Amino acid sequence: MLMLTLLTVSQLGTLKHLDEIEWIDSIGEGGIAVMTLIWLLATLVTRPKGAVTNLLFFGLSAMHISMLLDFLDEFFIFSERYNWLSSLEAFPAVIGMILMSFAMYYWFHEQQVLNHLLQKKERFYRTHGLNDYITGLYKADYMKQHIEQELALLNSHSHGFCLALFDIKDFTRFNQQYGVIQANNLLFDIGQIMTLNLRSTDLACRFASDCFIVLFPNTSYQEAVHVVEQVTKMVSYHTPYNNKKVITGFSEIRWHCVEAAHTDSLDGLLAQLNNGLAQCKASIA
Repeated sequence: MLMLTLLTVSQLGTLKHLDEIEWIDSIGEGGIAVMTLIWLLATLVTRPKGAVTNLLFFGLSAMHISMLLDFLDEFFIFSERYNWLSSLEAFPAVIGMILMSFAMYYWFHEQQVLNHLLQKKERFYRTHGLNDYITGLYKADYMKQHIEQELALLNSHSHGFCLALFDIKDFTRFNQQYGVIQANNLLFDIGQIMTLNLRSTDLACRFASDCFIVLFPNTSYQEAVHVVEQVTKMVSYHTPYNNKKVITGFSEIRWHCVEAAHTDSLDGLLAQLNNGLAQCKASIA
């Protein structure tokens, strides 16, 4: 389409003299054409194949053609016989906007599914700067923000909540034996299993290294322990593979759960979790 547009304009139009060109308009319209092309390439690079991507691609392509025609119109002049080319330069943009409107409709439904899948990882808001690229979960700083919010609610509305800290047993040995790639795959798998077995209101984050932390809003200690035991049970069923062979050496995760009180602080709760998990490790060892 780009080559056809350039060829058509160059064959049917005549180049203007330099003193006839409006350079400020040319820079502005050329910049818009370049930006639509960048958006088009970004769509192809970042999105998976599918109907939404196809509609975005053709819609942006049509808009880019209009922007390109508008830009070329600053450098070419057309005779009365071919003046219709200047008159139709906005027509592809209209078609592009219609296609992109359909894309937005289908993208909305696609995003609804993704939002449901990400609910246990994000809760109220999305900020990719705090995302952990290995597990797909958010980092500890993201969890700390939510804990502080829950502490504020606890003090003002008496909405109790619980926290649980999980640790992969013998993860260091697993890492040494099977390598970083398999270790990262294991972290990712466990993160996914945990989120699948949490409630829609819960939030799971990667805390540090092989540790995960889960927030249970408006939940009693007994309810939180019940969910934690279910998560632990499902993780224990997971079997890692390496080149289609079962990897041995991974068996379970250890955990410690605490219920927040009105007198607790963020640092105090995290200290309780770390100390409790350390005691759990010592007792099992």
